[in-house]
Amino acid sequence: MVTTQSRLGPGRFQWNTAGWFGSQLGSTVWLLGAALTMLPEHTEAGIVAFFCFFIPNIFGLMLYLRRNRIAPYAAFQWSILMTGIVSTLFVVYLNHSSLVGEIDPRLDYRQWGFYLLPILFGGLMVLFYFMERNALKKQNETPFQE
Repeated sequence: MVTTQSRLGPGRFQWNTAGWFGSQLGSTVWLLGAALTMLPEHTEAGIVAFFCFFIPNIFGLMLYLRRNRIAPYAAFQWSILMTGIVSTLFVVYLNHSSLVGEIDPRLDYRQWGFYLLPILFGGLMVLFYFMERNALKKQNETPFQE
């Protein structure tokens, strides 16, 4: 069996299998739930939701399989960005299909909830940026050891 040596990150973020797949599945499982909920009555919307679930998870798997070449922080940010884009596009699709009420009526364009997904995913990316930056700053502030 061939094992891949994960690339070490310079800051706070490091490759961790459980953390990677837990966050990946945790941020997309609502799309799987939407697919299962919508399939019986809205086949097209259910299929779109399945694709929206699989796209970021396949992308995340591809990033993970390349963990020997990709820094963990960069991969994590790309994963969040992909999940955020796909999630937002699915909500836009639901609004244009007039099916948003099937998932959550608060996500309707006329209410603030539609903006929740871009704010959530963008906010996470900014938060993790500052976490990584602070970890790098602390590493650089350590006194010189003789």
